[in-house]
Amino acid sequence: MASIAAPLSEIISSLYGTLRLARGDTGGMNFFNISPEGFWRSFTAAVLIAPLFFILLSVRYLVSDSDIPLARYTSIHAISYIIGWVAFPLLFFHLADILGIGQRFIRFIVSYNWASVLQNIVYLPFALLVEAQVLQGPVANFIGILLLGLVFFYIWFVTRTALEISNFLAIGFVVIDFMLSVFINSVTQGMLRIPQTG
Repeated sequence: MASIAAPLSEIISSLYGTLRLARGDTGGMNFFNISPEGFWRSFTAAVLIAPLFFILLSVRYLVSDSDIPLARYTSIHAISYIIGWVAFPLLFFHLADILGIGQRFIRFIVSYNWASVLQNIVYLPFALLVEAQVLQGPVANFIGILLLGLVFFYIWFVTRTALEISNFLAIGFVVIDFMLSVFINSVTQGMLRIPQTG
């Protein structure tokens, strides 16, 4: 069985593809491995993003004065992180079949996963500065809204390009993705608030 970890050459090619897409170049799609093997390898993106994500969580934990044990805090967020990477592909698999675009499922998820690396590289350092209270107030709000808008536009462009669908339908998928993320985050916060017993 082939390894599901993407080799360095594929990582570099895929990230270059995400940069091309970020410049509005639909030719960026040509740099992704859209085979079934490439589908599984694209989840290597989750491993690449994980260090930044857990640094952010560490800072958030330290500045929060939380009485939640670190092991509990980390394990809940780790589970949430994994679910976040699996939930949307599973949901989209069924939606794509209903909408008759199932033949482009792999192409979309591969580009979507790798594009997540770029969007997190852009957004997570900002979130880290906010959590560390280096950036605050109106300036932080303005930058946050600007970055969020850029991320949404980028996801929309990747979605529209990979699926070859209308602007309106691409917006719908972006909204679904966002709402799913909000739901997972809400459940995560709820789990953290559940009192420990014993």
